Amino acid sequence: MSGRRVHQVRRDLLLAAVREAGRSTRSDLARRTGMARMTIDGLVAELLTAGLLAEDAAVPDGARAGRPARSITLGPAAGGVVGAIVTTQGVRAASADLTGRILAEHHLSRNDLDSLALLIAECETTIEGPAWSVVLGLGAGQDPALAAGLQQRLGRRVIVRTTAELSLLGEVGYGCAAGHSDVCYLRIGSVITCGLLLGGVLHHGAHGAAGQIGHVQMDEIGPLCRCGNRGCLDTIASVPAILAALGAALGEPVSAGRAVESSRTDEATERILADAGRMIGRVVAGLANTVNPALIVLDGPLIEADGPIVTAVGESLRRYAQPEVAAGTAIRAGTLGDRAGLLGALWAGLRATPAARGSRTLARVSPTVTTADAEPIGKGVSSGERERVVRRGILVEAIRTLGQATRSELVKRTLLPRAAVATLLDGMVRDGVVERCPADGPRAGRPSPCFRLVTPGELLVGVAIGGDGVRVIATGGTGEIRWTGYRDMPPSMDGRAIMRDTAGFVRELLDAHGERRGPGIRFAVSMPAPVHPVTGHLSSRSVLTMFAGFSPAEEIAAVLGGPALVTNNAQLSALAESRRGAARGARDVLYLSCDQYTGAGLVAGGRPYPGAIGYAGEVGHLNVREVGPLCLCGKRGCLSAFLSPGYFAAISDGGPPDEGRLLARAAAGDRPAQRALLDAGRLIGRTVAPLVSVFDPAVVVVGGRFTEPGGFVVDGVREALQRHCPPATAAALSVVPAALGRDVEALGAIESLL
Repeated sequence: MSGRRVHQVRRDLLLAAVREAGRSTRSDLARRTGMARMTIDGLVAELLTAGLLAEDAAVPDGARAGRPARSITLGPAAGGVVGAIVTTQGVRAASADLTGRILAEHHLSRNDLDSLALLIAECETTIEGPAWSVVLGLGAGQDPALAAGLQQRLGRRVIVRTTAELSLLGEVGYGCAAGHSDVCYLRIGSVITCGLLLGGVLHHGAHGAAGQIGHVQMDEIGPLCRCGNRGCLDTIASVPAILAALGAALGEPVSAGRAVESSRTDEATERILADAGRMIGRVVAGLANTVNPALIVLDGPLIEADGPIVTAVGESLRRYAQPEVAAGTAIRAGTLGDRAGLLGALWAGLRATPAARGSRTLARVSPTVTTADAEPIGKGVSSGERERVVRRGILVEAIRTLGQATRSELVKRTLLPRAAVATLLDGMVRDGVVERCPADGPRAGRPSPCFRLVTPGELLVGVAIGGDGVRVIATGGTGEIRWTGYRDMPPSMDGRAIMRDTAGFVRELLDAHGERRGPGIRFAVSMPAPVHPVTGHLSSRSVLTMFAGFSPAEEIAAVLGGPALVTNNAQLSALAESRRGAARGARDVLYLSCDQYTGAGLVAGGRPYPGAIGYAGEVGHLNVREVGPLCLCGKRGCLSAFLSPGYFAAISDGGPPDEGRLLARAAAGDRPAQRALLDAGRLIGRTVAPLVSVFDPAVVVVGGRFTEPGGFVVDGVREALQRHCPPATAAALSVVPAALGRDVEALGAIESLL
């Protein structure tokens, strides 16, 4: 394989390996990257000449016999990155080398284009070698044209992010969130902004509007917000709102510094700050229940680690979030202060360097690489074969992410030469890894061959455990349906017995269809409870006591004689609708399962997102009203409590409340029943509006039993989201009915295996 792009990929891998190891020999680099020793020698010689690497003289250390090896490190011309942020207080810029070491920081009180370009130029002079990337953060209210002007002035691309996103990355790279991959960052300033890190990926939303937490509506008749709604969080708990309340109480203007100092001794000041913290905490608790981060970082001029705002947020989290979520969510005050956004700009720049690209490639193909002091997996395989495995792994990951892709799309995505991609794909077709398939939609020009992953000879079995029974769908390796099955399941309080009975039914179906059990069959199961994404266990504090404290996969595997993948039902429904149903092609999707146990599933960036401990999308236990009806979770006023059959008793004609009878009456044209479902949709939409505002999905798919009589619930959800979400989010949002019906969970289980 040859070509400039492959050569660049190899350089990136080598730079990444050197940066991560700090100091390596050529033999170490060959083991880490999987490249041939001859290739390593050539690349090292090239990069030494360019000054990107440096080589230390060999020093005998007695650790090994023979001639001592020379050590390779980053060279003086390895380069660095520049980050800058623009706020109402001025412009700040900094530079860092590829290890993340900060080289210089500068500040100007002006925030015009000339000042910005001047500081960036000063920072670039501190970097020996190329400035690989320039990252610019824009604060709230800053003119986006500033970024375009800077790009034109510099003559190269500038990466633009919001200051909230960069502050989040700053805390991840240099602060209190280091080592975390599921983080929610809130900055309480002149406005309240939010950044989300989901599964280690910065979440921008489908329209770039993710994180609009300041426009979550708290009081429908509250103060008018600049977004046009009333009672947004910004109008209640932003720094100007808090200081205005303090000024009114004290009879004179109050600064942020004085407010923090007074809160340590003055009870009235402490209570005002704590009240703002409780308002913020209610929103944070909702995010914990629905996005399920492991860490929430609070930052801003009024934030202290043990101050009244942080304390009150923690109290609200414990009060309104589910017990398991509250116990698994840490709350910390930011540690970087005003430098968070600037350091985040540097961290974002480092993530865009060649060395970072190489690191991501190494991570993707980790089974074929090793550390310098460990034996490589695949020992005895030739270096050329290891390189081929690495490249095939890159192609497999690209096709898995896209679902299916043309050869031209794979060339663009992987940066591998067209001839090499064609050769690799031909081999993967012969090996049964991929197969040709029709292109998705018409394309202009000469058609490029299209490919998708296959699993030859395998049977995929998707199982959905629901309140009405067990549904089973079996497909081939490409996902085409072969047969289905259904069985009613009597209610039981023994969750382990339910798992075993479900597995027994699957065995009966396999025998009835003549399927031979063995390694050629894979199983995935959907169940109505959160499942930990790492351990596969059900929470010991689950709301549904029959599904608590055990591993459902182990119970199923004991009967089936093989492993099973078990996932929450709403998460699998979201996956199915995004790949086969109403949201096909969308990369950011929210699925709502509307019934008396309303839940939600998230697809972020094309991948299902379960949350840090599997609780993402648990909207049924969001608080609607503090003195509302008692919920089965033990709290009052949860959304599910307002959707239970008993809550519709007024229109039940004197009979016992029953969900099925309500739906039948609505389907028969009963106006009160239809109106009740419309209002239920409005309530669901109003309750999940904060999640939609922060997550910014492209499509909200509305499914569940409440949609069976018609579009009443869908219309109600759409109406509420248009009313309560920020205008930018609402204008671009699509709310559609689900397309896959009651098979959605089983189909989602199938998709999780593909």
